[in-house]
Amino acid sequence: MNCIIVHVRPFGDAMYKSKYFPWSKCISGKQGKNPGFDPLKIMTSVAHANGMKIEAWINPYRVAAGSTNYSRLSSKNLARKWHNNKKTRRNVLAYRGSLYYNPAKAQVRELIVNGAKEIVQNYDVDGIHMDDYFYPSFTKRNVKKAFDAKEYNKSSYKKKKKSIYTYRRAQVNTLVKQ
Repeated sequence: MNCIIVHVRPFGDAMYKSKYFPWSKCISGKQGKNPGFDPLKIMTSVAHANGMKIEAWINPYRVAAGSTNYSRLSSKNLARKWHNNKKTRRNVLAYRGSLYYNPAKAQVRELIVNGAKEIVQNYDVDGIHMDDYFYPSFTKRNVKKAFDAKEYNKSSYKKKKKSIYTYRRAQVNTLVKQ
């Protein structure tokens, strides 16, 4: 084994000390609860001490799976704060029993980019893996009910008669370029 990939941001939270995301419930049992140590710092140190590379795996859009209850999120979670503010409510969307950051929103993309920068600047990782950067799926029959239909319908893509699929690819490409 010469490289490990560690999941450091599974649900809009972090398995490392972050100024953007609350501590992960996966490490402390409760989102926002400091476990008393920095797992990514330890894993990075141990990996490099043993001659291995270490890469940080993040889920950029997923906030919660199997629940749309914002009160289950840490009070410091931006998803919860955005939901509680009418102007930013669409930054996080509920879809089929789960919560997702809305990639069509500039604030969301900025958060995701800042979170990736934070990892690279504060930890000696050898790479970043972005997983689940795709949108929740839908069929052509329910495109009007797609979770981002509101943003698509207001976009120049809709006005130019480009598909919602093209619109979505453009949102992902914008994030990746940033």
